[in-house]
Amino acid sequence: MGKQMRLLRLALLALALGAAGSAAAQAAKKAAAPQPARLFIAINEGAAGNADASETLFRYQELTELVEKQLRAPVIVVAVRDPKKLKISLKKQEYALLLSRPSDLPSEAIRDFGYRPVVMAKESARTLFIVHKNSPLRAIKEVRGKTILTPDQYSHMWRIANAMLRDANINMAAEKVRSMRDQAAIGWSMENEFFEVGVINSISGVGRSWEKNGHRVIARSTEVPNMPMIASPQVSGLQLVAVRDALVALAGTDDGRAVLKKIGVATGFQDAYPQTFLDFLKWIGDLDAG
Repeated sequence: MGKQMRLLRLALLALALGAAGSAAAQAAKKAAAPQPARLFIAINEGAAGNADASETLFRYQELTELVEKQLRAPVIVVAVRDPKKLKISLKKQEYALLLSRPSDLPSEAIRDFGYRPVVMAKESARTLFIVHKNSPLRAIKEVRGKTILTPDQYSHMWRIANAMLRDANINMAAEKVRSMRDQAAIGWSMENEFFEVGVINSISGVGRSWEKNGHRVIARSTEVPNMPMIASPQVSGLQLVAVRDALVALAGTDDGRAVLKKIGVATGFQDAYPQTFLDFLKWIGDLDAG
């Protein structure tokens, strides 16, 4: 009987030690499990964006929290204004996601750097050639030899304007062109007739009100992608779909529409496809190619 008791005690001790070892192993495994990597999302409002970094981060806070939830990983938001630095970072795939008002660099990232489109705004944008109501100009072909005011040289809209003039057999490099960053400043300069022709965005405040104020638009570009979001290979296919569906769904709720209004995409987002960006890029041409 004593021998049986000793064997029973040994068996119970072995079970206890085994359970403790198993628990310790599970704890060690959990501690060693890799934590979700931090992902960077870049926000680019273009050269015309006047907000500082803190204002940009505040405006996109709810949107990035939604994206973070879909990615199931911590997200760090970076406000980027310098297009040259942005292109370098995209080439290195430093950003998991980019949300950008201009669509030229996102298009290049899709074509050249392995990024994929996620969504873009439902409201497409156009570049407009505008004139004062007193101007005799009626068409883009009449712009040759006139004073032209554009957004920053080599910016998104400048590239579109360059393509529009090229299609009208006008070489922008040979024209009297001045550049100005702010859209409102371009509108003010045109209102006061300091220049004969101006170039603005259709979805800017000036673009929406120019004709309402009695002035004229003499040329409109084709529709171009507006406010696209693109994803790097860091984002899996399942994560991309989750982010896309969540952003497209924003327009269906009051809270979602409030988020969209805050970031200036009141009409909401829609699916985006690579060919849209490739066709756009083919039309405006590469800067390096002149």
